[in-house]
Amino acid sequence: MREQSDKRRIYWLIDEYLSGCINERDFCDEYYFSYNMAVDHKNLTKLEKINFKKISDIASRFSEFEEDHALDLNAFAGVQELQEKILEAKAKLNFIKCDE
Repeated sequence: MREQSDKRRIYWLIDEYLSGCINERDFCDEYYFSYNMAVDHKNLTKLEKINFKKISDIASRFSEFEEDHALDLNAFAGVQELQEKILEAKAKLNFIKCDE
């Protein structure tokens, strides 16, 4: 595991989540601390900024509680929305990394 201020920790968190090693709530909490609080955004590429922000937007609205989703469908993100955004970001970031 990397320090929270290291952007590689975000990649690690994505891989840990997609491999089933951490659940949605733990991913969202750790992602918040790493991306929103610790990582220096000046050290991110433009592509990383765009895709990490998209994950952050979804992770900040994540709720595992059905009663939250019953209140307002647009206010909270569910598991499927979180997974889709993470997979989309990973595909875009891996594609660019392969071309560099």
